[in-house]
Amino acid sequence: MGSISRRGLLRYAGMTCLAIPLMRTLLEEEAYAATPVRALFVYYPDGNIAQRFFPDGNGALPDITAPLNSLRSDINLIRGLVYRLGGSHEAGAGFCLTGTASDNQRYSIDNFLGDSLGGNYRQKSLSLGVGANFETDPSKQISFLSSGARAAIQDNPKRAFYDLFNAGGLEDRADLMSEKRSVLDYARGEIQGLRYRLGTTEQAKLAVHLEALRELERRAAQGSTGGVCKSSVDWRGLSIPDQEQGYPKSFERNEVFGQVGRVMMDIMVQALACGITPVGLLQWSHAVSPTTLNFAGGPNISRGRHHDLSHYGGDINGVYGNDFAACQRWYMEQLAYLLNQMKGVSLGDKNLLDASLVLATTELGDSNAHDFNDIACVVAGKAGGSLKTGQSLQLQNKSYNHLLVSLIQAAGINNPTFGDPNLGTGPIAELMGR
Repeated sequence: MGSISRRGLLRYAGMTCLAIPLMRTLLEEEAYAATPVRALFVYYPDGNIAQRFFPDGNGALPDITAPLNSLRSDINLIRGLVYRLGGSHEAGAGFCLTGTASDNQRYSIDNFLGDSLGGNYRQKSLSLGVGANFETDPSKQISFLSSGARAAIQDNPKRAFYDLFNAGGLEDRADLMSEKRSVLDYARGEIQGLRYRLGTTEQAKLAVHLEALRELERRAAQGSTGGVCKSSVDWRGLSIPDQEQGYPKSFERNEVFGQVGRVMMDIMVQALACGITPVGLLQWSHAVSPTTLNFAGGPNISRGRHHDLSHYGGDINGVYGNDFAACQRWYMEQLAYLLNQMKGVSLGDKNLLDASLVLATTELGDSNAHDFNDIACVVAGKAGGSLKTGQSLQLQNKSYNHLLVSLIQAAGINNPTFGDPNLGTGPIAELMGR
């Protein structure tokens, strides 16, 4: 019988869907000292107020982005990016991840990178939503497949969790909810079956491989403050039935918006850390958002729905301007939580945020003017050294497409354009690292 390599061993052993990505990640990082780049895209709704989002003349962060202060060395704030298109919320939604206004050419960057990077992963990309499908319609879609078809967004955190960590089954949940087990334990039956088919020499090799995997697991667990891969999640008091017929669904109710968001962020970090997927999309609500931010843990704004507040009347410090700024600050607080969770996951000599590129973006520039100037986006993570961080860039009427090109090139794809090729060639030079 021919020899069995480590990668061959994993293939022939038929590891469980949880075991496969973690083992591959550990082996590749240990053997090659190279951490694969991850990419995460975060959408928040209804634009922003530039004067209260971007750093002031002294470089200080104003109230909306103040929650990101402790992360200044990990992020870039870029003023002067514009969407080159006409229209309103719906046009910007279709553009913010695709870089094109053409309906038949839309292919969003999350799915593009998933298709490009995710061939050896269990899922090419993971799309999670917080009210993304609630009171919406196709015109507000942000994520598109290579065919131009609308990509599905999963709003149910219970379904998302069990699809990722229990092969889609909702049965026998207590084990996954309460324990952190070795991935080799999940695959015990498959390993035993392989052992019976091997000769004495190959059985000895198998034993060496398995012990090496155990040691890698132990090292990973010891070296990570956040845990490299957990099959558990803090449900934060959520109770979601297996089957629901009512409207709204339990996870769509306004009062649990913040809780669902935290659970979805935790699931996303685990999926990236476990090597289940290299690319994620987290979508908060959608364009023309119906959410009222008066839920527990929110900014306690009850004056109107999010979209209503975004029409703040032009007075950035007026009653509605202050309410809308408080809402957008809350979204930046959630981004800060997400980035800090990523920083807490150790991947060898890097953390998950350093190994990743993150873009948080929205569909409008100024929410009251419904324009596409000064798009209020945050770029975070070093993509393993391919992106610089800690910058506040002042650009002049720069096509947003250059930012999308920067991100795909940071992921190792050297295309000169992304989206509509007429809207910009090449990356933003100030962003690019090695």
